[in-house]
Amino acid sequence: MALKVSGFNSAAIDYKIVSYDNTNSPSSAIQENVTGSSGTLYSVDMDNKSGSVAIIRLQDYASPVLGNSTSGLADMFWAVPATTAKRVEIPGGIAFSQLNLWTTANGPVLETANPASGGLIITIVCS
Repeated sequence: MALKVSGFNSAAIDYKIVSYDNTNSPSSAIQENVTGSSGTLYSVDMDNKSGSVAIIRLQDYASPVLGNSTSGLADMFWAVPATTAKRVEIPGGIAFSQLNLWTTANGPVLETANPASGGLIITIVCS
């Protein structure tokens, strides 16, 4: 799995693009503080390459713990059907302090199972 962050900063616009590629080694491990700072979330692109439903989870929490009933709860999550892409746009944005990202195979709230083989590609646009 690979996490890449790139950004652009000028007087006109300031943004970051976070790209998480979970296709080669699907994992449910939490990617902590993916932007490295606070910001505003504007969109999430999710591309499920696997043959099973996958759940993408985002959280604004300082010390996440996968499966924990407090620090392992997602603030936002989306189910993406097998071999399907989905985009969520947030026109006004959602402010966050520390953005954490993880993916799981099933929908239960505290699910910790790895996504199916084939995995996911997730792209986040934020400031």
